[in-house]
Amino acid sequence: MKNKLDKSLSSIPRDIPKKFLKRTNINHLLLDAIIDNIIIILCCVIYVHSFLFLKIMCIVVIASRLHSFGVIVHELTHLPMNTKSVKIRLIEILTAYPIGITINAMRYNHIRHHKDSCMETDPYFHHFENYDKKNILIRILYIFIGIILIPSWIIRGFFGILCLFSSKLRIVYARVFMEHKLEINKSDLREIYQCCKEDILQSIYFILLLIIIILNPSYIEHVIYLYLIPICILGILAYYRLMKEHIYIRVYDRDTNTIIKTTRDHNLKGWGKFLLAPRNIGYHTIHHLHPQVGYRYLPDLRNYYKIMYPDQYPD
Repeated sequence: MKNKLDKSLSSIPRDIPKKFLKRTNINHLLLDAIIDNIIIILCCVIYVHSFLFLKIMCIVVIASRLHSFGVIVHELTHLPMNTKSVKIRLIEILTAYPIGITINAMRYNHIRHHKDSCMETDPYFHHFENYDKKNILIRILYIFIGIILIPSWIIRGFFGILCLFSSKLRIVYARVFMEHKLEINKSDLREIYQCCKEDILQSIYFILLLIIIILNPSYIEHVIYLYLIPICILGILAYYRLMKEHIYIRVYDRDTNTIIKTTRDHNLKGWGKFLLAPRNIGYHTIHHLHPQVGYRYLPDLRNYYKIMYPDQYPD
């Protein structure tokens, strides 16, 4: 899949200075994951000992850091990864499992999204094809569909275990949870099988969480307000961001101009960035042009493009 992605981006300029094309650093990702978890823990402590307004703010901040978890996992999907090192596995535990995903599951459809962005075979495209920006009710409906996003990912993990014993179920897994549109070949099935194997650890994570809640019923209220509500907000934020970062018109190539035409940068500063586009995910056009570049380096790469290609790169 990596070679296919590189080939699909063959029209991208190749004479860019290497200092702008740095890959992400695993230690940086681990640090970001630890920081986000510390913020969540602090919010939980503040929530327990505060009044209504601060409680609401804590819930919002927790949702924003769960959103950041998704961006960190997204970053890992763009790294070459034959095996998972201890650090990568730790990052996955800290960021992926809490939001109901594994690196493998996100990687499966996200790399395909990059390869075929806004084409008929783009796993993300059908969500918003033919949706009218002027129709506020439809737009609101799409956003609130996001409420079930993370719960469906959690269900995927348990379904994935069943799929280990049935190739037919693995095809269902690919169609329903991975939104695979093309014919599923042997290579796809091998990748799906690996996703299902990884779902075992994700499911254990949620089983342990459930056991803790059953043994400590007094935790239920806190789990609802400090986890279930934030993950529902996260789903809404994720769907909103998908609508912001792509222009959903059908295309038929991966030319530079096509990528620029169908992607948008958004929420690059302030609270909008903190809540709606954490970890520089709002630098989305430049990310699609250079998906291997780490999110810490996207602002400088974007500035380079705007200087070198002022008439081509959008404001």
